[in-house]
Amino acid sequence: MFRNEKHQDIRMWLLTCTDYCGRNSWEWEDEAQRIRYAISRIDGKDVALFALTYRRQMTREIGYMRQEGYDFWHVFAEQAL
Repeated sequence: MFRNEKHQDIRMWLLTCTDYCGRNSWEWEDEAQRIRYAISRIDGKDVALFALTYRRQMTREIGYMRQEGYDFWHVFAEQAL
């Protein structure tokens, strides 16, 4: 879980997610599913808004405008940094 605590580094968390998804590639049909999984591993007041907004913009939920490219892992990683 990434909670943006002082001992956590988002770059290491992203690398861990990338490795996990690569080792379990049969679980994901596309990159958007990997992103949704990673978003489910984000917790805490400091990062919840990012996770919620990113997902809604990726999926066009609840009236949010869909952002092109948000369903690609490299875009998610860039936005998370």
